[in-house]
Amino acid sequence: MPVFTAFGWAGEETAIKYALSQLELFAQELHRGLPRSIQEKFPYHGLSNENQSVYLAASETVGEDVYISFFARPMSLELQLTITNEAVLNKIYRQAEKEPVLCHRLLTEPGPEWSLRVQQMQIDEDSGETTHYQDLFKDSVAALDEATSVAVMSKAAYLNADDRWLVPFYFSRRFDSERVAAMGMAITQVMGEQVALLMPIVDFLTGKTARKKSKPKGRARTAVETAVEIDETEPDSAEMFSYVAELKPLHLRQGFVNLTPKHWPFFQINSRTETRQVTVYYEGIYDKDCSVWRLLPNDRARLVLSPPLHEWLEENFAAQDQIQVTARKLDDDEIQITLRPVGEAAE
Repeated sequence: MPVFTAFGWAGEETAIKYALSQLELFAQELHRGLPRSIQEKFPYHGLSNENQSVYLAASETVGEDVYISFFARPMSLELQLTITNEAVLNKIYRQAEKEPVLCHRLLTEPGPEWSLRVQQMQIDEDSGETTHYQDLFKDSVAALDEATSVAVMSKAAYLNADDRWLVPFYFSRRFDSERVAAMGMAITQVMGEQVALLMPIVDFLTGKTARKKSKPKGRARTAVETAVEIDETEPDSAEMFSYVAELKPLHLRQGFVNLTPKHWPFFQINSRTETRQVTVYYEGIYDKDCSVWRLLPNDRARLVLSPPLHEWLEENFAAQDQIQVTARKLDDDEIQITLRPVGEAAE
């Protein structure tokens, strides 16, 4: 790379200056190539000499709102979504507490290459300076199960509302520097795709995109509420149900899980609905190739699994084993079903 050549004849200071100038050009090209919707969310971009990084920012004063940084290091290029403003953090942690399942889904769906850090900082009462106290979570999102996500976000919301603490939020991924160098000018397109991948998280946490809920009319909503087994701890009974199914040899061979006739109204769009696409979450994986079928003559609901999920079922369960099925309605009328063996930690 050119920067390493610069080290040889001009010294470290000149090399770093040159590298930062190249990084600034990268930020300009990246911002120029982003879709208009993302440019509007992050209208500012530039170079931070202090942090030796470039950024895309929602506010002209970078730390006052959400921003995305790129750090060029000898071994990697790091992309980091950062929120450090106390008021914004209060907002995002309240949102995470309000919809914990959707929050977990959005944070883990990008894949195990991404890492989350929720840091607890102590604020000095006299000087206002902050010092690191501990990390509530610092790991790959592969280690962030639903129960951990709920606990971390709940504690972060509690602490950040206290004047003695600040709880910054970081979501990041590192890319090998040799692979980045080999991309050449294509790096801006690749990083643009990664930035776009972060937008559902940004929109959810900042509340800039309102959640769309299905609005059954008249007796249709009543039918769902009375037909589905309800977890009384849920605030909106029409939005979820939990059911324990017993697996039979045929279920394992064919790759499906039977529910009951009273569960079908939860999936039904109208009286002509025969199947409904669903997303199934299991062991940290989201599978969008599953569906729920309506079986005649009694309208039994059947969860039909994709081939990879069928294989997982056969490898992890035997006849007469029980499996917990938890279904929830998310954005845009999407339904997410979580599968886990009975006896695992509750969500």
